[in-house]
Amino acid sequence: MEIELPKKIIKASRTNPKSVIIYSQPKMGKTTIAAALKDSLLIDLEQGSEFVDAVKYDVITKSKENKEIPIVTLKKLINKIRESNKEINGYTYKYIIIDTVSALEDIVLPLANKMYKDTPIGRNWMGNDVTELPNGAGYRYTRLALATTINEIEQLCDTVIILGHVKDKLVEQGGEEINERSLDLTGKMSAILCSKVDAIGYLYRDEENTVINFQPSESLLCGSRSEHLKGQKITVASSDSSGNVTIDWSKIFIDE
Repeated sequence: MEIELPKKIIKASRTNPKSVIIYSQPKMGKTTIAAALKDSLLIDLEQGSEFVDAVKYDVITKSKENKEIPIVTLKKLINKIRESNKEINGYTYKYIIIDTVSALEDIVLPLANKMYKDTPIGRNWMGNDVTELPNGAGYRYTRLALATTINEIEQLCDTVIILGHVKDKLVEQGGEEINERSLDLTGKMSAILCSKVDAIGYLYRDEENTVINFQPSESLLCGSRSEHLKGQKITVASSDSSGNVTIDWSKIFIDE
């Protein structure tokens, strides 16, 4: 079949992001707020959801119960969701929340080791941590393992939400050093992952409100491909004088 060159504008096929990173300082409530999303599954990778009401799966606790490493438990969960999706010919969960990506980076290390051992250069390697390879050569495999796992989860749902912690670092811009807030991952992984997702939001508290900022700046890693999120600061939670919290995602995930 011959290829026909496109000559007409093709309209966008999505409004809401397929993948979102939300990161913040510790104890800002991102787990609680994300778990309030209707039709979502929270994948808890650091036993941080004990105080949160949610449809959730505690990978670390389950792995201890089953006496297996966490990546094996996570892979079993991924396969189970895939089977369920196939049975219903759709998504079992509209949203899947990864809590947190820095914990996932640690969990995928055995997968990174296997990926390296499967290469010609690594087939005789007897180590158990590719990050200890000379000249940082092993970090390529940790990045690959992390990206592969996130991609697997992304295929299981309409939107994957990746929660993370903030990392402050000094960067040089225009001959001056500025403090930049970005996602807390090792080496180049933060920049690579952030370049692939559809939206990046920084979550913070503003008095009684919790806000997700999608507005990029020199000192803050944020942004969005979704038009309705570009340059926006959106309140997702607010509390009244009695401490009652209202959570509202409708301005982030709008009706399509």
